[in-house]
Amino acid sequence: MAFAFVLPSSRVHIEAAGAADARPVDADRAAAALRADFERWSRWGLGVGAFVLAVLGVFFAIGLTSTIAMLGGVPGPLDVVVIVVAAVAGAAGIWMLLALWRSGRRLLRAASWWTRLPYVTGARQRRASGWIEARTVNFEGPIFARLTTVSLAMLLGVLGVSVLAYEAAEGPTSLTAAAVSVGVIALVAGCVQAGGVMRIVSAVSERDPLWVRIRSTFRRAD
Repeated sequence: MAFAFVLPSSRVHIEAAGAADARPVDADRAAAALRADFERWSRWGLGVGAFVLAVLGVFFAIGLTSTIAMLGGVPGPLDVVVIVVAAVAGAAGIWMLLALWRSGRRLLRAASWWTRLPYVTGARQRRASGWIEARTVNFEGPIFARLTTVSLAMLLGVLGVSVLAYEAAEGPTSLTAAAVSVGVIALVAGCVQAGGVMRIVSAVSERDPLWVRIRSTFRRAD
């Protein structure tokens, strides 16, 4: 069975988000369905697998090509096969990451809108418990798992890009381009995933009366 980046049950809520006739009474159900879709463990697992595939594919494709070029050699048949397979694997991984990003952005944009709807329309009052909810959402299993992979991706990204500093001091190596490419992929993936978590936290913070007052104060100051 093919993996569904967006479940069929979520599409109706995505299409209804932003509609003038959307009902606040439907907000909790819609937001919960959209978040459940985004926070599926299968999405997270596919993202981890796609990231590993992209990183390894790009590293071996660029690293082997750079090594052969630096040594002044001619790639043999086995080298060509390895490079092509690695490049295809890396491209497939990047494609899956992009598909996850596009579908996740749709899900979270709609989920954020539905989460805020009852409060911005005045159908529901913000309560003190919203302050706690906005700060404990990061410890929910699917969110915490994503924060963990964000941290690991950012660490790998910094390590990969830092090779440029080594190159400046010691000279280029055959793996410089591969390491930097991996670093860039890791930094972008980490930033995108962090942005998704921040969008969820921002939407949940709409329940927090203290945060809303602070935000309103800064908006008036502008």
